[in-house]
Amino acid sequence: MRQLLYVSNTEDDLGVGALDNVLTSARRNNALLGITGLLLFIDGGFLQVLEGEERPVRELYTRVSGDSRHRNLRLMLDREIPCRAFPEWSMGFERPRMDDPETAGMFGVAREAIHGRLSPGTGRIVAMMLQTFYAVQHSDLPLNLYYAG
Repeated sequence: MRQLLYVSNTEDDLGVGALDNVLTSARRNNALLGITGLLLFIDGGFLQVLEGEERPVRELYTRVSGDSRHRNLRLMLDREIPCRAFPEWSMGFERPRMDDPETAGMFGVAREAIHGRLSPGTGRIVAMMLQTFYAVQHSDLPLNLYYAG
């Protein structure tokens, strides 16, 4: 099982309609290819985790690298994994509002990665943060158990 994490910027200000089209297409195609992952869109940039069998993941990343919507594409993580981190998301999606302090705190690391302010070696840290986000989203525990006070 292969996992890639990349970041890129876009010159275009993608509106909600364009993002919806990207997401609909990604979910459909990823399900057919057996690829799961997460896509973030923050401040005109993308952070995406792709995971699945080696060949489909590499082929998809090659297509992404040729997509004119992506500028300054940077691969931050390329590793073998024992199992999927996002098994139920053919393509999870978040467009965090960075003017909200709680959201900015949770996705601040992703924002720094998108803007090139993290070294490529920090990909594992970013992946761990996103896996934690996924685990919380899919937990059966009431949310208040996460905030013991």
